[in-house]
Amino acid sequence: MKFPSIDDFNNVLSDINKYIHKTPIVSSSSLNKIYNSNIFFKLELFQKTGSFKTRGAINKLLKLSDLERDKGIITISAGNHAQAISWACSQFNIKSKIVMPFDASPSKVEATKSYGGEVILTKNSMMDKCNDIKEREGLTFIHPFDDIDIILGQGTIGVEIIEKLNNIDYAFISIGGGGLISGIACVLKSINPKIKIIGVEPINSNVMTKSISSNKPEIFDTNINKTLADGLAAPFAGNLTFEFVKKYVDEIINVSENEMIESMRVIIERLKVIPEAAASACFVPILKNKLNIKKNANSIIVLCGGNIDLDKLKKLF
Repeated sequence: MKFPSIDDFNNVLSDINKYIHKTPIVSSSSLNKIYNSNIFFKLELFQKTGSFKTRGAINKLLKLSDLERDKGIITISAGNHAQAISWACSQFNIKSKIVMPFDASPSKVEATKSYGGEVILTKNSMMDKCNDIKEREGLTFIHPFDDIDIILGQGTIGVEIIEKLNNIDYAFISIGGGGLISGIACVLKSINPKIKIIGVEPINSNVMTKSISSNKPEIFDTNINKTLADGLAAPFAGNLTFEFVKKYVDEIINVSENEMIESMRVIIERLKVIPEAAASACFVPILKNKLNIKKNANSIIVLCGGNIDLDKLKKLF
């Protein structure tokens, strides 16, 4: 498999730049002191629609033909990709349909609708429902993660990181289907192969961990295996993302539901931002000393989204 070059990511960033926010990177002196480390947080939860997904969505839509745009698109998502696609399509007057699980976060469903997308809720396989509508209506399917244009878009976060930090030792990145970590890891490793890329998955939804163990993309029953980190509840590992993870990711750490909640609390208290569980998961390996990190190492943690339902947040604390 041929992997993208750093020039590919730079070109994509140039293409999508006018549509997205260049999100900040911050640090906490108190956390640095506690952990004898230099910890930086990429606040991608400040991205348009509240998550990194907007980058890949915009890049993919820019690659569509006029005919594909005219007919409209369809996708599947538990929430953040849904919002990103719905918003991105509204920028180009493209009709969008988004198949979501029946128990998707109400706030994410409403946000998706508010951006102009048509939401179809299902209790059955999202992909089966999606394919049925796609064939019947002639829509173009946009994969939420297993698409090179999506991966290139998400990887522009890595370009922005390198612009600010040129001496990174560790990068902590959440894994759902793997689009985010594939893009960022490819960028960071291309710049400096010595950077340790650490993927983070919920124990309750660790399809990439299982895929690496079996050496093939696995599927996962997300109706049975529930996690607070709905943004990481991928029903399967992608074929493309599996190859990226094998090549560029040094280790995957699994974290518990309680650990993600505790991490969320610390981030809220110290950074004064509210991450969703999919984002707070990334800080758990440092918070719980799950990795032997050398003293004064430079670590980047990608806070990938902040679209947590307020009612759910109230119940956590």
